[in-house]
Amino acid sequence: MKKINLIVTMLAMGCGLMLSQCKKDVKNVDANEPVESAPTLKTLSVLFNGDASRGSANVWKDVNIEGTGTLTTVNDETGTLCWKFLKPVDSHRTEGHGAKNYQALNGDEIYIGWTSKLYMPTSLKTEAVFQWKSYPTDTMANHPLMLHTVNGNLELQNFDINHVATVPWSIPLSVSTWQSFVLRIKLSTSATTGYIELWYNGTKQTFTNGSQRYYCRTFDSLSCDPKWGVYGGDASQVTNIVKKIRIGTSYADVAQ
Repeated sequence: MKKINLIVTMLAMGCGLMLSQCKKDVKNVDANEPVESAPTLKTLSVLFNGDASRGSANVWKDVNIEGTGTLTTVNDETGTLCWKFLKPVDSHRTEGHGAKNYQALNGDEIYIGWTSKLYMPTSLKTEAVFQWKSYPTDTMANHPLMLHTVNGNLELQNFDINHVATVPWSIPLSVSTWQSFVLRIKLSTSATTGYIELWYNGTKQTFTNGSQRYYCRTFDSLSCDPKWGVYGGDASQVTNIVKKIRIGTSYADVAQ
């Protein structure tokens, strides 16, 4: 009987020693001490990068030139490589049709951002320095959205299914200076569902309807693509320097 009691006592002491050692390995946590959380993964939401440093083959689906125009690259004052669209006198078009390996779909909501500098007579009328262009090109609106110059102004045009244009936004044309644009587009063939919003030089713009959102038809034909460069204005030479082209799912993705 004494042997049994001795064994029980020794086992109890051993368990106590083990529990004591286990307690020493447990870290006391202060309730006020911040707890390190697992790192969060960021989702890349830039859908297209149109930097000139990536090369024409990775940016443009096609280059459209009518006349003796050229699409080359040039460094800006900070050393950033830019696209240089040159449309000489008596030439009709020098444009880059983008964006390579990306296709917007009806129903999408996207942001398109870019920065450009125009060299041209302020009185010159052009057809476009930016287009949201429909493909195939022979149906309905053809180009739901266009930026063009006329009467000393830079105008944003919207075209309906009868190819009738309205001008929801216009400002005096600035030349030889950098201008940044962010265009938010809800893509739709319906003029009551589709809409646009516009930031110019970082400031959100108010349209002619008194609102910062303009409802209109923004999708046509089978697909739509952006185009930059110079279209029209045949009577004079026009140069459009474009950089920091982005398409994304938020303003932050594309803002300059």
